[in-house]
Amino acid sequence: MTSFFMTAIIAPLALQAAAMTAPDAAPEAAAPPITSLDQLPIVEAATARCGVAFAVVGRWQRDADRRGASYPNMETHGGREFFVRAMATLMEARDLDRDSAARLVVREVSLLDSEEGADQVEAMMPACLLMKQSAGL
Repeated sequence: MTSFFMTAIIAPLALQAAAMTAPDAAPEAAAPPITSLDQLPIVEAATARCGVAFAVVGRWQRDADRRGASYPNMETHGGREFFVRAMATLMEARDLDRDSAARLVVREVSLLDSEEGADQVEAMMPACLLMKQSAGL
């Protein structure tokens, strides 16, 4: 008889403990790592690309590369600040660590810092400059 009472008391407690440790829903699949800005929604991708374009143009300007001559000085006219803010926002929004963000930047720089990339920078710079201006920089 004592074992019946023990079972009656322990069984509900065991069921309650099992329910507390059981997941409520199936675990979500981990999102694949972001390896390209192409994986992002357009606004996030455009902001990050413009930030990288400003960084590339800023380097061209520091190196006295002719490709940077037709643009406002990125150091004194907010290009560098835009890059920093864009990357910080991206890292926070996508929970990226510095290494992951750096890999994205390196990939974009490799695409833009070439003769073909210079054409791409030229095509995107008017919109990027407007984006920078609307950000108050």
